[in-house]
This record gives sequence, C-alpha cells and structure tokens, in this order.
Amino acid sequence: MSSSTQIARTLAARFAQFDGTRYSAGRIVFWHDEHGEFADMLGDIAGPDAHDETLRDVEVVRLERNPFALKYRMLLEQPTTRFLVYVTGKLPADEDNWLLDLELAYGPWFTADRLSMIVNEQFPRDASAQTRAAWLAIMQRTKPFFDDDSLVEALAERLHAGDDERDFQAKMIAVLLKLPVGEHSLQMIWRRLLEQYAQGDEDGIERIGMMGLLDYHWTGTRGIYRFDTARTLAHPTVKDFVLWLFRLAWNGFGDGEHGADHYANIRRDFDMWRNDPRFAPTMRSLAEETFPDLSLADDITAMPPDELAGHDVFREVDEQLVALLYEGLAGETITDDDVQRIVAARQYTLWRDDYAKDYAVIAAASALRAQLRKARPVMESITSASDGFRRYAGELYRVDGCYRRFMAAWKASSRQFSGNMVVESLEREYDRYQTELAARWQMQVNAMTDWAIDDIPAQADFYARNVKKVTDANKKIAVIISDALRYETAAEFSERMTTQSRWNATIEAQLGVLPSYTQLGMAALLPHTTLALNPADHYGVLVDGKSATGSEARAGILAAVDGAAVDAETLMTMKRDEYRELVKSCSVLYVYHNVIDATGDKAANESNVFGACEQTLNELDAIVKRLANANMTNMIVTADHGFLYQDHTVTDAERLSEQPSGDAIWQKKRRFVIGARLTPKPAFTTFTADQVGLDDPNDEHVTIQIPNGNHRLRIQGDGSRYVHGGASLPEIVVPVVHINKGRSATGDARPVEFRILQNTDRITTGQITVDFLQTEPVGGKVAERTVLAGLWGVGHDRQATLISNEVPLAFASTSKDPAERHVPATFLLTTDADRFNNTVIELRISERIPGSGQMRQVDVKAEYRLQRGLMIDDGFDF
Repeated sequence: MSSSTQIARTLAARFAQFDGTRYSAGRIVFWHDEHGEFADMLGDIAGPDAHDETLRDVEVVRLERNPFALKYRMLLEQPTTRFLVYVTGKLPADEDNWLLDLELAYGPWFTADRLSMIVNEQFPRDASAQTRAAWLAIMQRTKPFFDDDSLVEALAERLHAGDDERDFQAKMIAVLLKLPVGEHSLQMIWRRLLEQYAQGDEDGIERIGMMGLLDYHWTGTRGIYRFDTARTLAHPTVKDFVLWLFRLAWNGFGDGEHGADHYANIRRDFDMWRNDPRFAPTMRSLAEETFPDLSLADDITAMPPDELAGHDVFREVDEQLVALLYEGLAGETITDDDVQRIVAARQYTLWRDDYAKDYAVIAAASALRAQLRKARPVMESITSASDGFRRYAGELYRVDGCYRRFMAAWKASSRQFSGNMVVESLEREYDRYQTELAARWQMQVNAMTDWAIDDIPAQADFYARNVKKVTDANKKIAVIISDALRYETAAEFSERMTTQSRWNATIEAQLGVLPSYTQLGMAALLPHTTLALNPADHYGVLVDGKSATGSEARAGILAAVDGAAVDAETLMTMKRDEYRELVKSCSVLYVYHNVIDATGDKAANESNVFGACEQTLNELDAIVKRLANANMTNMIVTADHGFLYQDHTVTDAERLSEQPSGDAIWQKKRRFVIGARLTPKPAFTTFTADQVGLDDPNDEHVTIQIPNGNHRLRIQGDGSRYVHGGASLPEIVVPVVHINKGRSATGDARPVEFRILQNTDRITTGQITVDFLQTEPVGGKVAERTVLAGLWGVGHDRQATLISNEVPLAFASTSKDPAERHVPATFLLTTDADRFNNTVIELRISERIPGSGQMRQVDVKAEYRLQRGLMIDDGFDF
C-alpha cells in the first residue's frame, strides 16, 4: 500500500465521523507535516482530484499568515464544509496558537508517521497524552508488530484508554497467540504456550521474540511466577520453564529455599490448568516428556503407598501405586480403610482416566476381603432356617455383591499383572466362605420337613400378596421379571433407583421355589391356585392345569385377570404410542427380561455372567422409565431364581461322586434331579412334590433331590461355574423390588451438603488452613460431590479475582460420625492478593455443571478481612 493511499484511508476514517453539523467531529482535521514531506501529494490525497472519491469534497487549506481569516471562513462562511488544514514547520506554543480551540474541539492532530497514525487514529482516542507517549515508545521498539495491519487491528480491539505499558505489551502477546479478546493474563499466555509446546509447536514464543517482546515476557514470568531459573539463563526457553514447573510441582511447590507461599502464583495457575478437563491432555503430555529429564524414578520406587499417594503429576506415580496396593492386598498389609481412602483421592488426579479400571479392581478387591471378614461371624451365628434366610437378605448378600463387582472390574481391566496373586487368593477365600455358608445353611435345610420357612413369604404367593391387592384397588401394576436376577444385584438396582430424583425403591426377599429353575419360578409368579410339573416331560409346569411354558402361554393365563405379557426387547423397540396403548389395554402387565440367565446358561459365555448383571442393571432402569412414561406408577422388579457362580474351574471336590437312583429319573441337572420314588441318600436333600408345594395329579410319586451344599452333579454338556436349581441361599433368596415415582421435588436426589467451619475472620499471613464439614453421610438420595474452593478478591467494579490456589475437595464419607467427615484445605495467597489488602475477601466454592466443562458457584462461602503486613510490589502484573 502506497503512503498516499494509507494516509487517504486514515483521513477518510476521520472525516467519516462528520454528521453535517457545524461542530461535528470529523468536519475539520489538522494535519501536521513538520518537514513538508507530503506537500506535493496533497492534491492526490484530498480535494477535487483526490483518488479517494470520499475526500473530493474536502477543502484543503494551508495554514500560513492569517489564522483569523481561516477561522472566520471555517466557522462562519462555510460552517458545514469539511476542511483539511495542512500545517508545516514547528507547531506554535499553546499560548501563541490562535486555532487551539478548534484543534481541541475537532480532535487530535493528524500526522503521517505510521506509528503516530496508528496511535491517533486506531487506538482509544480518550487515552491521555502520557499514555499515548508510553504506547508510542513501546511501538518504536517493536516495529515489526505494527507493520502487520491485521495485528494492529486485533490489538486496537483489545486496548482501553487506561492501559499502561504492561497491559499494552501483554495484549500484544495475546494477539500474537490469538487468545480470546479480554484474555491477556500471564496464566492464559502460558497456557497457550504450553499447549503449543506439547504439540511440538514453538511458533508462539518465536513470534514473541521476533516482535521484540521476549524480554518483557521473561521478566514478567520471573516477577509473577518466581521463575528464578530465568536469572541464570541467558536465553530461557519454554522447555526450561516446563522443567522448572514440573520439578516444582513434584516438590509440592517448595524448593528448599522457599516455601509454597513464595510460589503461590504459579501454584494457583498450575492447579487451574490441571483441574481443567479441557487442558488436562496438555498437562499429561508435558508430564510424560518431562519425567525422564527430572530423574525421579528412584524416588518413586522408594516411596511407601501413603507418601506416594500425595503425588499425582506423573503417570509413573500411579503405575507404582497400583503395584504397591496390589502387593499390600496380596500380603494383607494394608487396611480396607486405607485402600478406599487412597483410591477415592485418585479420582481427582491428572491420570485418573488411565488408571480408573486398576483402582476399581483394587477398591473392589479390598471391599470383598473386608466384607468376607465381617460375614464370617454372622454366618457362624446362624441358628435356624428363618435366621439364615434373614441374615442373608440383611447382610450376607453383600459378599456375593462384592465378589460380582470385583470379578467384573477384574475382567474389564486391561492389565492383569501383579493382581493375579490377589485374584487367586480372593477366589480361594470366597470359595471357602461359600462352602462353609452352604454347609451351615444345609444344616437348617436338613431340619425342614417342608420347603417353607415361618414368617418368610413364599414365591408361590407372590401374585396374591403383591399384585392382586393393587388390582383390587382398581390400579394398574407392572411386574418386570428378570431371569436369574440374584438378590444382591437387585439390591444394587434398588439403591440406584433410590439415588435418582423422584424415584423410590424398596427391596424385600421371598423364598424361591424348589427346584430353583426358570420354568417353575416363572410359573410361581403367575396368578394360580395349583402348580404341577407337566407329566409330558416333568420339566415344564402347569398352572391350574394349563401350561405356563413360553410367553404366549403365560399371556393366556394373565388374560384371565385382565393381564398381558411382553418381552423386554419388544417393549423397548415399541414406539411411544404403541407402548402407551399396551399399558392402557390391561390392569396387569408382565415384562419378561432375560440377559443374565441367557448368558450364564451357555458354557461358552458363563464367565461373562457378571458383565450380564451390569447390563441388566442398565436395562431394568430403562424399562422402568419407559413404563413410567406410559403413566405406570406401580411397578415391581423380581426374578424366577438366583444362581451360584465361582470364577474357577469346578474341582472334583465340588462335584458329587454319588449319582441319583430310583424308580425313574426324568430330569437330571447339575443342581437338581426330578424323578419317581428317588432313593434318599446322604449326599442329597430329598423332598416329595407335596413338600415343595407341587401337585402330583397322576400319583406318579414325584420326588425332588438337591445336591447338598454347593455341589454339582456330574453330567455332560453345559457349563458348571454358573448353576442354579438347588437350595443354597444365593439361589433361593428371591428379590422383590417395589418401585414408584413421586410427583414432588421432595423426592429429588441431591448432592451432599457441607459447611465452612470458620474459626477466624482475618488472614494476616500468606496462607490459611480452613476446615470443611460434610454435614451428613452420603447414601440414598444424598450423593457425593467434588468442589473447588479458593479465595477471591472483589474490586470496586465488582470484578472478582482469584487470589489463591484452588483446592479440590471431595465430600464422599458414608460415616454417621461427624468427626470422620472433616475435610481440611490450605490456601496460599498469590501476589494478586496484595491489591486487596485491608479489604474483605471471600472464600468461594464452585463445582462442575454435570455433563459440562463449565463451572457454577455454590451457595456456600465465608468472608475474611485480609490484613497482611509490609508487602513488596514486584512491579509485574499482566
């Protein structure tokens, strides 16, 4: 662009402000060209022959001997004409300038010097002369920046009249790094530089150097962050900064000479970078690159778990910590409380996503071992069938739940190394516990003359007890039957529903039928008077003489009570109008769901049965919500039977060497036998049809035999890890989960509440430790939460500034003892805090908006008066 064209464009912008009135800005422009460099170009720039047509009606006049005549002409003779007053030579002093009033009225002098033109024409015009001079001095040192029109325009968009030299240069760097308008803090500048460096791109720092801003950048970094390494390096690099930063973070932001308060500014910014999920990938990349250079491998290897758990910067910390926790579990040298505390704290670290599965295995393994320890005295105290049933439904089921979650976590883990020893040990311990429980329960079964337990509801009475009373009240009800939904899995489902807003769930147990297999269990849940084995195969079941095998047959039985049946897959593929119409069409709806049994009953898939349990939990949630969307308010989730499962190859000791015998053997499965006049043997529990509540209409002398304890019969075919049909507690304690959805917000799930225990209202040093109290246990509809806490100063303009590090706080305690629910946090004041000395500052809490990367403020805060002694101003503030 030629100089005349650039001048014309700038003048056109000035004259464009003219609105046609006498005193409008842009009507008169004074151009000072001291040396007359552009005198010969005036005709091309403005006037009738101007190249820019918007300047052709501008009158060009030269200020010579008679300023009064010119003033008279501009103000009185031609009050609406646009004038360009061209002045050469030295400007007169103000007291000798007869046109001073016009110059003040119509704006600053125009000069053809590029930098001056930029200051006068493109930067804020209400800036003081002193500020403009300061800007111009910087511009003269950084001319390459101002040779680029796009950079100038971007800087002009950011500048304010009150910006000093530091603001001006910080905003120049922000432009070079393409930061959002309004963002020019050192934290944001370094965030962008670190992001680029992690990607192998050093263009940002190179451009800062090319534009003459490198000294300013490193001086500010040294002053604000205490980057003292910059003093000893002639030309520090981004890598120098990264090495210093991660070494400092590893040492807890202390370096032996200075404490953490000396590095409060960089600690605050490091915490913000690390806690921001959008920036975490950059931090992880930098940590991986930096680790070999810091030579920390030996330090990490030498640390015990508790000390190591205090670090979270490097992947190698989690690698070693996982190995140590496995060792502690294998050697039983670490308590469950310590394991759960360490694992819970790792949820908020830099590498949490990479090691989440490992920590899930460790936490589940430790919980299983702890639960096994608690269960043993409970198991040993069983004194009757009623006592055993109730103890299982009240406490002992938790062992099976912990085992399921442990095995599911282990199978989902991609790295199975030192944990193998833990798995093998726990498998043996769980198997030993199950064998002992089965033996103690068998003692109670042996004493039973009929398959019934006083005060325990029977599965055969399910319809009359749970469904009929609802329909008798002219209300609708849905029964969701999930094949092989074990009691412990149903208990987890009940807890999940309870944690959700407006949903309530309660669980109770009923005594399952014997043998505990699908055909008989499904039939027992239907409306009926009698149940009998089908004489055709002695496996299918007759309900009041009608076959109950298959969904179609069960739908026919339900039709007699204004009922209908549908399988879960069909329900979930229905359109909204279709499933709503289905609910309207009946009083009772049975929904049949089959994932667990369908998986476990196949030898090739039986080891995936615990994964099927997790799938079932998710699908039951979806089924319940679909029915609720069709205005179904009364719902029950139940099962036909439970199951036994151990994740090891069944040994000879777990198989019966004895075989059944009798007049006839119609069905022989791994956990039960059906025949005629079966011969009683010590290895079996034997019942007649009548003793287990079955009719024998043809007087076939139907007999049921169950292998004692957890034993399996030796038969060819399907797998043997997953079995059911017997009388063990996991097989016959059948869940009944009652579900309803409330209409009131009082049923909403909510995060746990906490408060600040403020023991002072003043801060007089560079740090303060604050105690937080979780005011209630986590559980039910009260969910755990993680928040960020920090100290903020509020200026006269009500703009808030973070003046400390932000500390993540996890409120997740389930303890009923308030003494165990305290969470302390230490806050270190940054140099930004100096601006707020002798004012009231706030301790503010924020938390992440669910499903978002954004934060929201929590309505919990405390106020402190900041009263620190003599402070030194660094002189550097971006």
